[in-house]
Amino acid sequence: MDWSEKVKKMMSDRNMNQKELSEKSGITRASICRYLQGKRRPRIDVVVNFAKALGVEPEELLDEGEEIMSPLEAIKFSFARNGGELTEDEKKELVEMIMGKED
Repeated sequence: MDWSEKVKKMMSDRNMNQKELSEKSGITRASICRYLQGKRRPRIDVVVNFAKALGVEPEELLDEGEEIMSPLEAIKFSFARNGGELTEDEKKELVEMIMGKED
């Protein structure tokens, strides 16, 4: 069973519709629809939000053999995808935050 089938089953078991899942997870109904139709693969933060809304551990929603990234891996991945969109000041602020420097 893939992750979207797991989510659908858990929603059914809890008598939860997409609107309720949206409200509990903070994910738009349109995005939920695309995720559940398999048109989009969710990022790990979305999986975590679904899990919280459904009252389960995120690992329960993953495909067999799939693992959750560590927080550091998730940050690296996100930065690799979006780092080019940051200004030099934003990059400096991010480095200072990581190094624990205060203004």
